[in-house]
Amino acid sequence: MRTVIAAFLFCLTSSIAYAQAFESSKPVLCDNVQSIIRGLTENYNEKPVWTARNPVDDTRYALFVNAKEGSWTLLQMTTEIACIIGVGQESKFLFDSV
Repeated sequence: MRTVIAAFLFCLTSSIAYAQAFESSKPVLCDNVQSIIRGLTENYNEKPVWTARNPVDDTRYALFVNAKEGSWTLLQMTTEIACIIGVGQESKFLFDSV
């Protein structure tokens, strides 16, 4: 049994190691920070539940969620511009707090 598990883990890690990453481009919607946040809070009833700073380019990320409807929006922002980099449905909180 140990041999089977070890072989499985070896195959799994080998396939991950050989997976090739690639760069992709996708359109994003950007506007001034106030307009984007106003649209999310007023039109979609989403509220910020998480934020973080990227020290490499000094941008901030924020996740807005409508807990009742399950919608979510992920923003990347500077002090002036916010860009929507992801949206979706069926958001679920995995932790009460971290």
